[in-house]
Amino acid sequence: MFVSMWMTRDVVTVPSSATLAEIARIMSRKKIRRLPVVGASPDGPRLLGIVARSNVLHAFPPDINPFAVNAADSMAAIERVAGKNKVTAADLMVHDPQTTTPDAPIEHAARLMFDHKLGGLPVVANNALVGIITESDIFRAMLQVFDAPDRAIRITFSLTPGEDVLPLVADIAQRRGMRVTSFMSLPQHEPPVCVVQLAGEAVEEALEEVWKSKHRVLNVVHLVPDVSGKPKR
Repeated sequence: MFVSMWMTRDVVTVPSSATLAEIARIMSRKKIRRLPVVGASPDGPRLLGIVARSNVLHAFPPDINPFAVNAADSMAAIERVAGKNKVTAADLMVHDPQTTTPDAPIEHAARLMFDHKLGGLPVVANNALVGIITESDIFRAMLQVFDAPDRAIRITFSLTPGEDVLPLVADIAQRRGMRVTSFMSLPQHEPPVCVVQLAGEAVEEALEEVWKSKHRVLNVVHLVPDVSGKPKR
């Protein structure tokens, strides 16, 4: 899976001249936590920096919360500093923020976000901002990996170091008329494990096949979709 498959393309942005009050209004009304700051370029909006909600909070006086739960209170707090505080996006933004690209594997973006404790990454291609990917997008991607549109079983079992377990899983799926809907081999886990999800009717037979293969089954999750199509455990 790649970043382009999960990123938000219609990104809300601000110019470097946007005022503190303008930024706070946008964040409050649209319920967003980060705003890319852009400038014009022949290739499209050029990323200059990014303003996070925490940057905005720290720019307001301690007794004023521009993101109050009550919308009226939030707007009132913003208006109290509007026209008084001359801080702009250029003053607030983080320069040269961490970025990713549309063709980057999604796990690379997740690793950047984890290592740098970031909630989101601007997506840049040919020096232009083309999207943004957030923690929520990563969660959506992971949910789809484990989604089960029909009857399925998720089996976690141990591996021997260096084992290529894919032929075993493919053989079980083929002989039992099942589909492999997700497959992960985790050789660095202790112990090394495989997590495989098989969809179809022969779930018990597939589980028995894994047991017979001499692998130690660590966990079994039966997934049966409800009437809405969402899997139930």
